[in-house]
Amino acid sequence: MIFWQTFAAGFLAAGTALVVNNLLLRLGPGGRPVLAFLGPLGEEALKTALSFMTGAPLAGVHFVFGCVEACWELTGSLRSGRGSYLKPALAAVAGHTLFGLAASAVLAATSRPEGALVGSVLVHMAWNRFILSLHYFGRKL
Repeated sequence: MIFWQTFAAGFLAAGTALVVNNLLLRLGPGGRPVLAFLGPLGEEALKTALSFMTGAPLAGVHFVFGCVEACWELTGSLRSGRGSYLKPALAAVAGHTLFGLAASAVLAATSRPEGALVGSVLVHMAWNRFILSLHYFGRKL
């Protein structure tokens, strides 16, 4: 049962985040750099809330979210007709797993869901800053 709860929570969080992030890109000012810092708040809130609502483990929900994002990245080469998206796909799984582990560690240390949320948001923002720095220095994943 936990598998299906985890899968459903992660998949629902990823689908909702995709819609919200696309709206932010189209309607919001600043484009991708702004999304890199607003996106984590929404994504991490979705994953944390759905984890607690379904009883699914935080790290598992994050991992499923990362796998869904990886699938989206892998289809990017089909959508764009350009190169391989394998590295961004692997980075999606690794990153979201890292965010889930950070959230789980903070939750274990504090027993506070809001602490888990803050911890995962901060790690996610740092990750996005790292990825953006790679992009701006010409080293793409």
